[in-house]
Amino acid sequence: MVSFRRNKNKESKEDKKDAKAPAKEDKKSAPPTKPPTLDDIPDLIDVMLNEKGEKSAAATKKIYELCDVGHKQNRVPMVCSGKYDVLTPLAKCLTQESGDGRHLACLALNNLSIPTENKRVMALGPASKAVIGGLCKVIAEDKQESYLCCICLMNLSFLEASITNILQHSPVGDGKEAKAPLDNPESLLRVLEKLLTNSPSVPKSGSGKSEGVRWACGLIKNLAKSEENAALIGKTEIPKCVVENIRATTAPPSRWTSNSLEDFSLFVVLNLAQWPVSKDALMKAGAVDVIKPIMAEGDLQGLKATMASAFLEAPWKDFPDSGNPAAKSVSELMTNIVEKKGKDGQYAYGVFKLYTATKAYRDLALAAAKADGDEGESNTKALAVPSSIALCLQIVSDLVLSAMDDAEGGSKYVPDAMSAEYAVGAIHAMLPAILQSGEQPRKSLQSEKACGEISNMLLTYADISGTSADAKGQAKEAATKISGSSGSARPVLEIAHDLWSQYRKREGQPMDQFISQQQGIEVDESGPLDFLPCASGDSSCVIL
Repeated sequence: MVSFRRNKNKESKEDKKDAKAPAKEDKKSAPPTKPPTLDDIPDLIDVMLNEKGEKSAAATKKIYELCDVGHKQNRVPMVCSGKYDVLTPLAKCLTQESGDGRHLACLALNNLSIPTENKRVMALGPASKAVIGGLCKVIAEDKQESYLCCICLMNLSFLEASITNILQHSPVGDGKEAKAPLDNPESLLRVLEKLLTNSPSVPKSGSGKSEGVRWACGLIKNLAKSEENAALIGKTEIPKCVVENIRATTAPPSRWTSNSLEDFSLFVVLNLAQWPVSKDALMKAGAVDVIKPIMAEGDLQGLKATMASAFLEAPWKDFPDSGNPAAKSVSELMTNIVEKKGKDGQYAYGVFKLYTATKAYRDLALAAAKADGDEGESNTKALAVPSSIALCLQIVSDLVLSAMDDAEGGSKYVPDAMSAEYAVGAIHAMLPAILQSGEQPRKSLQSEKACGEISNMLLTYADISGTSADAKGQAKEAATKISGSSGSARPVLEIAHDLWSQYRKREGQPMDQFISQQQGIEVDESGPLDFLPCASGDSSCVIL
């Protein structure tokens, strides 16, 4: 999120002006101006709504000063206290022809959009239509503040609940029939598309145009996290534009800074690639060939390129070093997300979703399995390491426990249904490598226990309400193959099962949850007990 203070040159002139000793005649006519306070807001709002020109701009400047970097404590009260409506007059200022008032309104809205509490009010509250509409209008008119408006919308879009509402903005005149965003040239979607398509192929760094394109890509990066939004974005020229941004850059990926045009563009590619509704547009734009070389970087950009390539069905041979770096980095990402931590110097917790990481791992497993053929395992071995398999089991079993009302224990991270489905898909794709036997075939009680417990867990998962048909089928097929492999030692599966069991013990989860309860039939002198369905005295069945 980005905070603003006024232009330094402009501010320094004002500071120097204020610092001068006033002329004698000024002392009589212009007493020193006291700094604004929250109590002044009602009067300032009145001026902003009812005056024009310099008076309105001066009032807007004071609203900005109340929420600038030196007054962060005022930002939440100004928006969320219910005492003031600063959003409506600020949105109105965005429509002014006067650049000064418009610029100050953009700065104030940017600073107010930073606190999490304010995002919901600004993006989803009563004034949201005016705020989003005003920001969109400035971008559409290609004003010099366009980049500030893109930053403000990007700040608001960090609230994921808001991203659909933001991209669905599609204004029409009073009394006119509503238009879908794709059908309305004045919708935010089409305005952003126009900004990207009309920019030079290599905009001059630091220019207003380059800043507008850069922050527009930052906004689109957040908006593309929703499948509904991705479906709309995929039907525009935006996918082609972001791929071209990466293709046209002369800077190596190792030099891309956070929030650079290239960084944002690769994030857009990643977020669009994970959704079937938008990945075709990227494939048509030649995204795989453009991002493939970035995989070798090994840092954040390499991780993003690796996951995007997996989503875009790149063949296994395209992943460097036999896929080992890809397997390691995506597995590490899954672990970090589950443990609620980031990676120093690369990404913070929350940047990536678990369903993104597990889908990337599943798609890597599918690419490796395809390269292996029906019975091979040489490529899936890179992915099927015990710690990664145990993590997939953990994700699925945690979802199972959260879905069972009578289950004890729990996890600090409850995965979503999509993540569990992708984890099952990864297990299913890696089965030949997971079930490989040792060099010397032998019986193993530990393997027998592991096969039984894991297959029971997968069958329990398949019966959970809401599990997709594909996931049910893969879980049942994997359970059948695993239970059928209990006759001999399965070293990889044994170690993975042991790691999974250690995790469950640490979390205080019931260790007998997935052990078969069919232990045998008790008997006494009369024969089997509770064996016949009519054993109880009140039964109405008849034995012939």
